[in-house]
Amino acid sequence: MKRVSFFFLAFAVTFFLLAPAQGTAQPAEYKSKIDWQAYKGQTLNVLFSTHPWQETITPFIPEFEALTGIKVNVTKIPHDEMIVKVPAGFSSGTFAFDVFMGRYYDSPKFTVEKWTASIKEFLEDAKYTDPAWYNFKDFFPAAQAITAYGRYPDRLPITAEASITVYRKDIYGELGLKPAATFDQLLQTVKKISESKKAFGITVRGGPALWMPLYGIIRSYGGDWYTKDDVVKMNTPESIAAVKMLAELAKYAPPGIAGFGWDQINTAMLSGVAATFIDSSVIYPRLMDPAKSTVVGKIACAPYPTGPAGRVSNAHFWSIAMSNLSARKPAAWYFLQWATSRPTQKKIAVKGILPPRAAIWADPDFTKAYQPDFIDAMNVTMKTAVCLPSGTKAGLSILGLLDVQTRKVQEVLLGQKDAKTSMDELAADWNKIIAGTK
Repeated sequence: MKRVSFFFLAFAVTFFLLAPAQGTAQPAEYKSKIDWQAYKGQTLNVLFSTHPWQETITPFIPEFEALTGIKVNVTKIPHDEMIVKVPAGFSSGTFAFDVFMGRYYDSPKFTVEKWTASIKEFLEDAKYTDPAWYNFKDFFPAAQAITAYGRYPDRLPITAEASITVYRKDIYGELGLKPAATFDQLLQTVKKISESKKAFGITVRGGPALWMPLYGIIRSYGGDWYTKDDVVKMNTPESIAAVKMLAELAKYAPPGIAGFGWDQINTAMLSGVAATFIDSSVIYPRLMDPAKSTVVGKIACAPYPTGPAGRVSNAHFWSIAMSNLSARKPAAWYFLQWATSRPTQKKIAVKGILPPRAAIWADPDFTKAYQPDFIDAMNVTMKTAVCLPSGTKAGLSILGLLDVQTRKVQEVLLGQKDAKTSMDELAADWNKIIAGTK
């Protein structure tokens, strides 16, 4: 009898000790109909590019580990290294990560090669996703569209960004300048700042990933890269004029512009070397952070400038995807789902990462975290912002096209060739790449 009583006493003690631990595994904000602990004990290897989103979400990953019991090993590498390392790893079959951060326009190539896993089965299966809790339709329409930019749905959006104008309001004020409404005005403004010796007038990308600012300029000038039917438009008069404008602006940027990528233009603004920036809005929270910025309190924002065809900024959504080589796809999906869920995106949104979910933009906890001029700049700019064209065959060759574009635009920036000559050569090369003959 005593043995029986001891057994039940031990059972009761064990039950009550375990019950709180099970209860804390699913905080109220993550309460859904899926079993978050279904893959407890597994380990995920995750690859991030150095980026404000990466910096902001990383401190929250222990919450995911506590919620799911899944351990996460994070590796971060510079953006310029990542765009080479990821396809090289997949091509050789040595890619060792379950989840990775990526560019949405990689999707056509990555899905044709089947490097990324389809998310459709996970998104539509109630075993893996509670549709009411996750609410995929809360993503902005353009953000939803990038999930299926390739041959099959393979990624989820993690940011929403667009090129806007960011400027040093102290320097502008001292020189009696206002943020430029047009590109022609912008050119005159940055020229005057450089001549004043207070700072370089502007910082722009002239090296890897120069497509980001360039596409917005091209569209604002009435040009484009190519049509839906892969007709190349980079050497039209409108596109050529846009390249000329970038080259003129680059004259008032810090030395070495042909090597400037995302990290370099960030440094130029954060250190106070440059006074104007017309690139991704995700720089804003970094400029407001005393731990990273020397210009806190000296920064203001304005809508993207207009060109002959109006204001057409380049919108961009960073994404995360699962490797098709992963042996832990369900656990990887849980990470994707957690990272892109409304609760997690709100946590990082209030710390400065612009969310792709519409509901968060209406949340006062989010809007109060920003200066009114930034909210206005984004609201105005996003109304007409666009993503890159997908083309037909062109989208499959995007990396090759961008490589040629960088080299040919750099020829103009460095004064080696005039814009028309370089863009005609670019168009010829692009046509060969798209046709599969180069």
